[in-house]
Amino acid sequence: MRLALACIALAVPATASAQTYTINPTDDLFARLRNLQAGDEVIVNAGTYTTTGLLQVTWAGTPQQPIIVRGADGARPIIQGTPNQNVIDLGGSYWTLKNFEIRGGSHGVRLAASDHAVLEDLVLHSLGDVGISCNRPGQDCYQMTIRHNEIYNTGLSSTGEGMYLGGNDATNIFRDSIVERNYIHDMGGSQGDGIEIKTGATGVIVRDNVIIRAKYPAITMYGYAGSGAQNIVERNYIHTTVDNGIQIVGQVIVRNNIVLAAGANGIQSKPSQAETPKDLVIAHNTIVGSGGPCLKSNDWATAQNQRVTNNALYCTGGTAIDLNGGAPNATLANNIGLGTSNAPMGFRAGTSVAADLGTAMKVYPPAGSMLINAGITTNPVIEDFNGMVRGDGMPDVGAYEHTATTNPGWDPQEGFKTETPVNGADNSMPMNVECIDFCGPPAESDSGCCSASTSPAASTLLTMLVGLALLRRRIQSRR
Repeated sequence: MRLALACIALAVPATASAQTYTINPTDDLFARLRNLQAGDEVIVNAGTYTTTGLLQVTWAGTPQQPIIVRGADGARPIIQGTPNQNVIDLGGSYWTLKNFEIRGGSHGVRLAASDHAVLEDLVLHSLGDVGISCNRPGQDCYQMTIRHNEIYNTGLSSTGEGMYLGGNDATNIFRDSIVERNYIHDMGGSQGDGIEIKTGATGVIVRDNVIIRAKYPAITMYGYAGSGAQNIVERNYIHTTVDNGIQIVGQVIVRNNIVLAAGANGIQSKPSQAETPKDLVIAHNTIVGSGGPCLKSNDWATAQNQRVTNNALYCTGGTAIDLNGGAPNATLANNIGLGTSNAPMGFRAGTSVAADLGTAMKVYPPAGSMLINAGITTNPVIEDFNGMVRGDGMPDVGAYEHTATTNPGWDPQEGFKTETPVNGADNSMPMNVECIDFCGPPAESDSGCCSASTSPAASTLLTMLVGLALLRRRIQSRR
């Protein structure tokens, strides 16, 4: 009880300066955005708010007092940019930008140095360049969550990526972050990757995104120098790219993705920007109907520790696997599909797309599919595309685990992927402003979010007691 009172006492002085602002179209939204303090919340009502040019803000929130700027419930206010400027240049720590339509500028959101921040429920479109970027030299972005945003019609006057995160040759780095459940489609411009994460990124998870009609690869992930956590690309649905479906270098796990109708290769791994295809896992992906090979590697012979297992590779009349330049250090096992392969082992022919995948658009294995129970259990992938646990000890090949006569989860289609995985999915995330334990410092639990069971440090308890004493004195002085 005393600890609870201490928490309440601490809340009074800590939030005394924090304000909630409600903004209407007749108000000056942008003046308010330039003058926010830790703990402030800005709620913006429906309407169109047009910038007059450069809008550059830095929001300095704290773990206990994040800054939140959001569209009002039931509304999605519009921030209208000007063609020769980014709509919003934004940096800082512990902030959230949520529930806006952002349109009409160069970059939609261009991040300066940012950490512990969230971009969520945004609709970004009709932009001269990229939807969301973090590419200012020397200004890294980390502990970011980019979630449930729709991006389309980019590149009206430039390259047009959906997201461009990090800089060429690691001039700035995007790391230890999550990019999830976004719907990115109809990229414009001369290039137009869906999600491009540049050299130097470590500990980045790209998952559960839907990317359709990208001009360049739907997902591009480079490597990094030195040590760091592997990146993960998982459970994404990709359809109809002009270029590769997924393009990677190394130091990444690529699992449980569905890639349909890539214009070039379904998945390609090759050296880039001085990094080599090492420490690489490609497992349990389903690839159908690529213009080039379903899976292609370039120059793997000079790198170590590549593993390609349990993939469904159906490039009928074309090439299932092309190890260009050889891959003497790679392990290939239990890949099934259609098309030719120059791999010395680890690939066998499937029956047909209809027999093994049901339909080329849905790719959930029907009863009797050759993929069912055909996988190996070495280095197992615990979940499938739906988040269903592969629990019977005999994993299926490809992105899905067959557990019912019809797909029990989300059917691949245009639009956002279903919010909640079917069963057992790993929804862990780096700590961010959604993971704040008020009575004590943030701490990560086994699920990756913050644990409320963490005991506050002695110094924190002392601060709480001081706050309680001040509150009592304030109350007594008013009697």
